[in-house]
Amino acid sequence: MSSVVSIAIGILMGFAVGAFVWYVWYANHKLDSRLSEGDITLLASPNYKISEVIRAPMGSRVDKVAPMMMMPQNMGGYVRQMLPDGRVILAPVAMSPQIVTPVQHAMHNTQQPPEQ
Repeated sequence: MSSVVSIAIGILMGFAVGAFVWYVWYANHKLDSRLSEGDITLLASPNYKISEVIRAPMGSRVDKVAPMMMMPQNMGGYVRQMLPDGRVILAPVAMSPQIVTPVQHAMHNTQQPPEQ
């Protein structure tokens, strides 16, 4: 008797898993066909989340680029220093007002750049 019940439960679970797999496959197939047809109602559909819409010519690429961390410009007399353990600190520096003048280096090229 218990084997008959377990077989019945197994068959029901098999049908449930099969129905779920069919539903997911059908939903993906339907979405692919709507995308290939260019269905504009997908943009306003509550069933799908649109994170980004890009219009570009055929053959274009979209590359995800990580933003660069910018160190804030610090005019308060601090210098960025890296400690031996890898931490970064801003060390205070005594600043006196000075005029910066360009320096002529000993190694320089006397040739003129080529005309274009």
